[in-house]
Formats: sequence, C-alpha cells, structure tokens
Amino acid sequence: MADRLLAAGSFALGVAIAFALEAVTAEDERSVDLGAIALLAAISLPLLARRRWPIPVVLAVLAVSTPYHLLDYPHEATMPALVVAAFTVARYSERPRPAYAAVVVVATVLLPAVAASGALGDALLGVGWLFMAFFAGLAVRFYGNWTAAVAARLEQERADEVERRVAGERVLIAAELHDVLAHGLAVANVQASVAAHLIDQLPMRDDASLRELSTTLHSLSDTSRATLHELRAVLDVLHGGQAEPTEPAPHLGELQRLVEVAEAAGVRVEVEADVLSEELPSTVSVVAYRIIQESLTNVIRHSTAEHATVRLDHDGHRLRIAVVDHGPARPASTVTPGGFGIAGMTGRAQAVGGELSAGPCESGGFEVVADLPLPTTWRVPS
Repeated sequence: MADRLLAAGSFALGVAIAFALEAVTAEDERSVDLGAIALLAAISLPLLARRRWPIPVVLAVLAVSTPYHLLDYPHEATMPALVVAAFTVARYSERPRPAYAAVVVVATVLLPAVAASGALGDALLGVGWLFMAFFAGLAVRFYGNWTAAVAARLEQERADEVERRVAGERVLIAAELHDVLAHGLAVANVQASVAAHLIDQLPMRDDASLRELSTTLHSLSDTSRATLHELRAVLDVLHGGQAEPTEPAPHLGELQRLVEVAEAAGVRVEVEADVLSEELPSTVSVVAYRIIQESLTNVIRHSTAEHATVRLDHDGHRLRIAVVDHGPARPASTVTPGGFGIAGMTGRAQAVGGELSAGPCESGGFEVVADLPLPTTWRVPS
C-alpha cells in the first residue's frame, strides 16, 4: 500500500511540476500534453515494485524518462520518480556494487539527454538531486544495519546475562539442596550410630535379628557419612572452586560394596563375572561401577524384585555389563528409557566410547546392558 501511494504521489507531483513549469517559465519547452502525462505515468509505474527489484526499477525509470527528456517536455517533472528510484536502489539493493553502477548509468544517460535540449544547468541540477537521494538511501541503510547490529548485540548480552543468572540460581539451589540433604543425612547418621551403639550394648545382642538390625544401622551410618562427604565435594565444584580431595573413585574392585548395599535393602544380588578389576583400565572400571550402582539403585527403588543378576564378561576388546532384575515394576515407578538415571548411565558409557540400552526383559523385569570398549593397548593377562 505504501509503495502504491508513493508511486501515485510521484506521478501526481510530476504532473503538477510539469504544468507549473509550463505556466511560469518562458523557456521554449514543449507543452504538456497527453503524451507527457502518459510518459510521467509510465515513469512512476515501476515504483510499485521498488522494494522487490530496486535495480531493475531504477533502470526502468531511466528508460522511460529518457524519451521524455528527448521530446523536450518540462525536465524537472521526472525528478520525483528519479529521486525515489535512486533512494530505493541505495536503501533496498542486496548487492551494493550493482546499485552504484545503476546510479552511475542513470546519471550518465540523464545528463546528455537533458543537455541535448539546451538545458545543461537543469541536467546538472537533476544529477545532483539524483546523487543526493542515492546517498540519503545509503545513510538510511547504514543506520538500519547499525541499529540492527546494536539490537542483536544487546539481545546477546541479555541472553548471556540470563544464562549467568540461571547458572547462579542453580548454584543457589544446589547450596540450598545441600543444606537440606546435609541436615537430614547428619540426623540420620547420628540416630543410626546411636541406635547401633545401644543395640550393641544389649544383653541379647547375639540374637540374629538384633545382629542384622545392628549391621543395617552401621551400614546406614557409613553410607550417610560418605554421601555427606560427596555432597560437600560437589558443592565446592559448583561454586567454581577446587573440591577438597576425596576418596579414590570407586571401581569394580569395590563391587561387593554394592552387593551388600542392595542385599541390605532386601534385594539378593548374584554376580557372574570373569573379570578381575585390577586388570581393567581405571576409566572403564569406574564407568562400569557407576553403571552397576545406578542399575541396582533402580532395582531397589522401582522394582518389586527380590533378586537381581550382574553379569560381567570381556573378550579382550570390550567389556560387557548386564544388570537384570526378575520382578515387575512397582505401581508408582517412573523409570523409563528416557529417565534421568538411564540418561546418566548412557552418557557415562558414551564418554568412554561405549553404548548402553535399557528396557523390559523376557523375564518380566528390567535389563540394563552396556558395551564398553577397552583401549587397544590393554590386553588380558594370560
């Protein structure tokens, strides 16, 4: 709509200028007739497509205005359309060099065409207006590009600030979560230790049930203490500092610890392995331990199974892990292949170049299978 109004305005202004010049000038120019009006309309018509094809538009305006000047109609009447076309080619052209060339062509043709009628001053004035409109279009274009670049930079800065604030919020949430968990774990640790001590002092402490209860409480105390230590280390990392040295990373040599924890929770674990942990690369051993740990944790939390199997085997090139439970999921279970625990295990496996799959198995339970490559320099001792 704006281009239509602009084209109509250029035509109307050109016709008005032509009649005004005919009335006030005594120069020997050709009178305005229907031919002049038709040419002025044809000059303004290409402006309808000025945004889509700016360079062809300015050349089309030049092509129609040249016979208008050669016929010696009032020359200034073409200036509204020429000025708009020159401004447009500078403002909207996607290729600057052809735009410059187009304006030079217009000036080169327009100058002799007008000068041929003896109006050299008008020709020079018209070319001056033409270049003024062109450079005005360039100024508007450069200003638009500059404001867009500034807006993009500000938007990026805002996005970076949001990201920094989100990261800060995560650290705060981690700190708050640490406080809550640390308090609960500390209370649990103290209560478990006191309860275990009291049971150990009872005269009937040799009773099988009391011994089992005492063992469970001692295990709870040790687990809560170790978890508190890991929480502090993780929080130090989130704060951007160096975490205090912790215990060595767990590995398959400590697999029995996982078995004991699972059995303390009521899940009997059978281990089928032909791998000696000290024979494996440390990175693979740590990843394998964490995968088994998360798998058994899922069995405890989300399965009704009372029995699980851990299988480990290798062929000298790959370590294969399978953790299978033999019971249906609890009704409230939320474990799915897209869960956070499985995603974490998959990430660990992929970190060492392996792969992991998880899902229901034929026995009606759930199975986690991991395939971890062993470095080529590692070999199974004979």
